[in-house]
Amino acid sequence: EKTPLDFRSPYGCSKGAADQYIKDYAKSFSLKTMVFRHSSIFGGRQFSTFDQGWVGWFVQQALRIEKGELSQEFTINGNGKQVRDVLFASDINELYFSALNKIKEFSGEIYNIGGGMENSLSLLELFQFLERELGIEMKYKKLPPRLSDQKVFVADIDKAYRELGWKPQVTKEEGLKAMLSWSRQMTQENEK
Repeated sequence: EKTPLDFRSPYGCSKGAADQYIKDYAKSFSLKTMVFRHSSIFGGRQFSTFDQGWVGWFVQQALRIEKGELSQEFTINGNGKQVRDVLFASDINELYFSALNKIKEFSGEIYNIGGGMENSLSLLELFQFLERELGIEMKYKKLPPRLSDQKVFVADIDKAYRELGWKPQVTKEEGLKAMLSWSRQMTQENEK
């Protein structure tokens, strides 16, 4: 939260600009605002695409493999060892509601929000989980890494715990199982 912003991509610029506006609204106009710098959030009702919602996207690919619908390799950028901390959607909902109780005290503050080190996950670890759960083999082809992609990002969520009393409750394994269940249900409903 104390590191100066240094944008490296159009995506980063858009997030950073919003970050600064919200922070400035608190300072300039005394609006009750907080900045939450989100990490990789996933969960039910996430309709993922190949470039947005990576956990949901690869869950969809795994279910297609399980059903025999994906006969060719899918692609990944990089070597699959990229690490992010994942946060299940119910945990972010809990944060939003609990933060409202402390908005007067911590208005204008910035918080890193993610799953933390306990919920860090690489692409390869996600594939291993999906292979175990579904009894499949995730076949993929490696493309060059994206230029702006960080190799490792895990949010330091200590400030959110200290000031807001918040920390994730859903483990990555519990969240992934719930995501698989929801995605399977959506697939079955779409087939009807």
